[in-house]
Parts: sequence; structure tokens; C-alpha cells
Amino acid sequence: MKERNLTWKQRLRWRPKAIGKRLAYASAGSLIIGLAGYFLLPFAFPIPDSINSGPEHSIILLDHSGKPLHHWVRKDYYRHRATALEELPDDLIHATLAAEDKRFFTHGGVDFYATARAMSDSWEKGAFVSGASTITQQTVKISSKKSNRLLTAKISECLTARHLEMTLDKNEILTSYFNHLDYGNRNQGPLQAARHYFGKPLNQLSLAECALLAALPQAPSRLNPRNNPEAAIKRRNWILDRMATIYGLPQSRIDRAKTEPLKLQQGTYKHVAPHLAQIMNRSEVGNNETQSIRTSIVSELQHDVTDILRTHLKTLSTKHIQHAAVVIIDNTSGKVITHIGSPYFDQSNSGEIDAALTPRSPGSALKPFTYLLAFERGGMTPASILPDIPTHYPSSLGTKTFVNYNRRHTGPVTIHHALANSLNVPAVRLLNKLGGPAPLHKILQDFGIKSLTEDPSHYGLGLTLGSGDVTLLELTNAYAGLARMGSYLPPSYLASSKSSLPTQHASYQSCWILAETMSNNSARSASFGPNSSLKLPFSCAVKTGTSTDFRDNWCLGYTKDFTVGVWIGNLDNTPMRGVSGVSGAGPIFQATMLRLHQDQSPSWFTKPKGLVDCHIHQHTGKQTAHSSVDTLLLSLPKNRLPLTSQDKDFDESGRVILDTRYTNWLEQEADTNRFTLNQVSQSIAPNLTNLKIISPPKQAHYLLDPDLPKQGKTLLLQTNFHGNVRWSSPTLSIQDHQGSHSAILTPGKHQITLEDDQGRTTSRNLSVEEL
Repeated sequence: MKERNLTWKQRLRWRPKAIGKRLAYASAGSLIIGLAGYFLLPFAFPIPDSINSGPEHSIILLDHSGKPLHHWVRKDYYRHRATALEELPDDLIHATLAAEDKRFFTHGGVDFYATARAMSDSWEKGAFVSGASTITQQTVKISSKKSNRLLTAKISECLTARHLEMTLDKNEILTSYFNHLDYGNRNQGPLQAARHYFGKPLNQLSLAECALLAALPQAPSRLNPRNNPEAAIKRRNWILDRMATIYGLPQSRIDRAKTEPLKLQQGTYKHVAPHLAQIMNRSEVGNNETQSIRTSIVSELQHDVTDILRTHLKTLSTKHIQHAAVVIIDNTSGKVITHIGSPYFDQSNSGEIDAALTPRSPGSALKPFTYLLAFERGGMTPASILPDIPTHYPSSLGTKTFVNYNRRHTGPVTIHHALANSLNVPAVRLLNKLGGPAPLHKILQDFGIKSLTEDPSHYGLGLTLGSGDVTLLELTNAYAGLARMGSYLPPSYLASSKSSLPTQHASYQSCWILAETMSNNSARSASFGPNSSLKLPFSCAVKTGTSTDFRDNWCLGYTKDFTVGVWIGNLDNTPMRGVSGVSGAGPIFQATMLRLHQDQSPSWFTKPKGLVDCHIHQHTGKQTAHSSVDTLLLSLPKNRLPLTSQDKDFDESGRVILDTRYTNWLEQEADTNRFTLNQVSQSIAPNLTNLKIISPPKQAHYLLDPDLPKQGKTLLLQTNFHGNVRWSSPTLSIQDHQGSHSAILTPGKHQITLEDDQGRTTSRNLSVEEL
């Protein structure tokens, strides 16, 4: 019987049965739909890819032991370091669950109890006053693209959360959640947040610090502990109370945590090696799994040398020195263990420019490679004699005159003396004898100096004096090649990289001989004094360099284990005032070497076989039987020993007999009590018996160097006349020490007059200025 044909009485008898059946069907249908919606429909809502992969890492630069040096930001300016759940302290996990989702481990992605409570609270207040999102829902939300706040978006979020719960286990969801959390100040993830706010690893966080971190994700800007510490502490304490209730933490522990003061790491993230970050090519970092790059830098040493630079720059501030750089290389591996392009990266005056990679004029710092060529290819030794006399060579711009730093010449000198005292003229004459700038250009490139891109003729003989610009990194690494006894390795900054195969460009014997001269403090005392900043309490080969325009000042040197390069100057190319290598870069080099060898005892090179110790006359370069004030003790190759001195090398008065190359020098500057021409030359040489002033020479120009004894103010006055003489000057003080006369120099132009006992007079003009 159809329902529409029933009478009203029949309808009343039939309805209860129909309603019950319909309700049963409806309930069953609703249950099926609900179950399908709860268990099947979520699979129609895909899980965001980043939940499994995690957020993009921001790569951190580490030193050789894993300490942070620099932390790059991502494209969105966030810093993030991934964290495994087992790395998180229990207090941080409990604090976060107490603050965000205490039933996380019991619900299936949607907390219906919390949802009902939130709806009830909102109904009573007439507005939404609390949320009900679970950690699973929040994980979906923060790992997805931003969406609107409509009801449909909320439903989609809930269904995706269900999909997530049915796909991953709780620990995986919680791990993804923590790694996606925004802790404010552009920090993502608890590992990065702990470093940023407290400067600690996660396992060192206190209960109060864990609660504070758990408080921040709710409102990172409003609860920023740097800007609003009161609000952050209030939220922290609320979480601590929740932890006591939910997890039964002892009240005494909670009370101690509440009273713990807020101790935030001061300032922003400090970059220990900012210029190094500019060097590292981020394209070499690797795939998304790479979180860090471990470098060869030793952070403690980097920090201490930076302080050394800053201290000395303050001392040198009156000398108009604005910039400085230091590079330290481990000789064995070729690893760079310190790289400071500038001690003040944030300095407005070019602080971000890496001076260690900026080509500058090296001055005399290239001379050791000229002498290495002499040992390797010129058949010479430290005993070989070079003429330090007035020198002129043709150039593309006309005749080029080369002079020493003090504008004086010393006649015949050994290579040992010329290198140790950084004499310019002997180095230039030697390079000319070796074939000009081409062989020097070649060996410099062999040792890794690639900045010299021009043809050798462009630099000329002045290349040995620094006519071509090089970088501090290149030159320091070239010196490291000398320290490896002629073996070249490219510099490396990566701790994990395997060292390249070394390339041998010079012999052990030649490099050892070179190092012996460069480490001999007595040998350089004639120019630098016995107690200069180049003197160290252990053997150390060292060389300074100053550009001719005083814009650059260098000091480089090495022990067996380490090579240090220092540059100071002005990147705006303005000249320094009153600074030489010994007073400028020298003290920084000395302090750095001393700090470097606090951690490792200094060592020196093993003397090679085939060398013989000889007493060498310093002006003839020949062997003598015994030592004297005129001899040097040198270790020379057994197959290249010089001849033995003979009587014919000296006249009856003991003076050294020189050839005609020295004629003009003898007439103008030489001490004729010590030197003379041979008899043949005497007949054609100028008459040396005329009254002449030997020192100062004609048109002499002197620099008062603060690094020289008494600043170089004492000028010895010399003449070829052996009788009684009188020296005078209207502007300078003349002193007489038992027949030896000297003038005390002061800045300005002066005239010195010599008068003998026969009334003859002669004068010399000279000028003096402060360095």
C-alpha cells in the first residue's frame, strides 16, 4: 500500500515505524559519509612537499673545528638549520606541546574537544577568542602557501592534517613542525633560534629558555624578547604553569625558572670572517641537503689577529693608515687558516673591500725571488759580489735611475748583505744580469702570482722593486712555496678538500740558503738595527716592502710550519706618513707570529747536505782563513765555493782593490781609507788626492726613518783628505768624536762645508725630510 493512499488514521499507525527506519538509514548513511570523510576524503588533499623535505636551509660557514664563522641568509632573509627530534631537549618539546597542543599524541589531526571549546568560547564572547588548530594543522598551514581565512580554507587544512596523520607518524610530524616554526627576527627552527637568542646549542638550554622559545611562535613580532621582554616573560611563565599542570613538573623547578633573568645574546649575529664569505662560491655548496661548509680557518686565531690589527691601526692612526689585511697559511697543506681582508668590515671607508685580494704594489717584497733565480740559474751564492753603485738603465721613457732607500751606495756587497738590507741597486743590477724581467716574471707566475698579467717588458727591471701589482693572498702563498723549499701548492679554504699535488719550482738547497739570509737578524742590522720589529725569539725568514709612493706597506715571512703576510695602507691610494716596513706592517707581523706560535712550537728547516761553512770577506766575496770584523760566516754549496783571498786583493794599506766600475763611486761616496782602484785604473782615474767630500754625496736626499737607530739623524761625514779638516754648516750641528765627524740631520735644505789645513774648501748641498 502506497503512503499517499493511506487515511490519516492509517498514517498515524504507520509513521513511527517509518521514521525509525528512516532515522536508522540516515544514521547509517551519515556514519558512512562521516567515516569516508574522515578516512578517505583526506587523501584528496595532497600533503605539501616541504613537510617531507623540510624548509630550505640557510648555509653556515664553519671553521676547521665546526665553530660558526658566517651564516648566509636565504632569499627570504631567514636563517634556518634543520633539527632532528632526538636533538631537541624534552623541556622544549613539553613546553611547545603545553603551549600549542597538549593532546597532540592522542588526537588524529583534529582535536574535536578543543574545537568545541573554541566554538563555545566564541559563542559566549560574540567573537573568535581562541583557536583550536592542532600541531598537525599548524604544520600544514606553515608549510603551505598563504591562503585566505575562509571556512573552506579551514576545512581544507583539517582534511590535509588528517591525510598527514594517516601518512606520517607523530614524531615525523613533530619534527617537521619544529623545523618550520618562525621564532622571530628571521630565525626558523629551534636550533637557529637557540643560537640567535642565547648563543647556545639546544642541549645547553635551561627550562626557562625552553619555555621562552616555545612562547615565540604564537606571535613572533609581539613577543620579541629584544623589543618586548615583558610580554615574552609573561607568556613564558604561563607556559611554565601549564607544564606543571600537564606534566607534573615540581613546583620548585617551575619557580626557579620563573625567576631566571632573561639573558639574551648581545647584538646581532657576529661574522668572524665576513670577507671569507665573499670568497666562497656558493654554487659549490651542493644540493639542498648541505647545511654547512667547513673551512680551514681557525676561528680563535682569526679573532685574535683581528684584534692585533685593530690595536696597531689605532697606534698608526696619526700616520694616515686606514686599512690592513693579514693572511696566514699552513705550509704543509696549503690551507689558509686566517684571512682578514679588513679588521672593520662595517667601516664606511671601504671596510667591505677585501684588501687581501686587491692588487697592490709590493715594493721590495719581490726581491727574494730575484735572488732565488740567482741561486738556481745564475750559478751564484750568498757570497757573490754585486756592485752597489750609481746605476742607470734605458727604458721606454728614457734613462731610468735606480737608487737605494737612503739615496746612498755602499760599493761591493755580497748577495747576503744586499738581500738582508733590502738594497735596491744590487737587486736591479742582478736582475739585468739574469736576463731582465722575463725570468723573474716567469718564476713569480710559477709560484702562483697571477696578477702580473702584462708582458714582462711592461714592468721592466723595476719588477724586482714592485713595479707590478700583486695581491696579499698570492704573495703570501708564494712565500709559503719558499717555506716548502720550492714546492708550490694552490691556497685552499676548505677543510675537507684534498691537497693538490705539489709542483717543484726550485731546489731545497737554494730555498734553504735564501731562508738563512732572510732569517739572519745580524745581517739586516746595518739597515734596520739589531732590535727591530723583524726580530723574533725563534728563526723566521722575513722581508718587508714599501711602494715608492708610500701607499702600500708589507711584511711577509715564514717558519717551517706557517707563512704570514701583512699589508697596511690606504685603499683610496692616499700616501701614508712617516711609515716604513719596520714601523708599519712589521709590528703587526711580529705580534701575529708570536700569537701563532703560542699554540705550536716554532720549528726550522733541516740543513741540506752539500753545504760548507765558510768565512767570507764582505767586500771581495772570497774565503778567508779566519773570522774578522770584515768577514761573514756563510753556508755555501760545496761545488760553488769562492776563491780564497790573496794579497793582490788588497793594497799595502789593507784597502780593497776595485775595478774601474767603481771609479765614480770612489770619487763621490766611497771611504778611500777602505777602498782603492787597481794600479792600472789609478793612472786613468780622476785624481783622488784633490780635496773631496765623500759623504754626503752630491745632491744627497735623506729620509729620517723612525725605524733606524736614532731615526737615521746621524750622518757620518767623510773625506779623502787624511790631514786635519774642519766641517761646518750654518743649519746643522756638527759633532766631533775623536776625529770622526758627523752631522745631526733635521728636515730642510742644508749645506755642509769642508776645509783642510791648507785652507782649501769644498761644499755639498743636501736635503732632509721625515719619512
